[in-house]
Amino acid sequence: MSKLMLTCKEASRLTSEELDRKLNVGQWLALRMHLKLCQGCTRVSRQLQFLRRAMSQMRDAAAGKDGADGS
Repeated sequence: MSKLMLTCKEASRLTSEELDRKLNVGQWLALRMHLKLCQGCTRVSRQLQFLRRAMSQMRDAAAGKDGADGS
């Protein structure tokens, strides 16, 4: 990724990828710059982070119930 300003499509892809892996410095900087300027992509980023946390909590709660009855 050689350009500094991302499109919203590219920013959305990087936002999703950032949840699974560490971005390189250029990707990270370009994404941060885009998020500073684009309220829509900032909203998408927050929603993805919320969904990731919610799914993690649901998984943890389900694992706790499975372990609680001794199975």
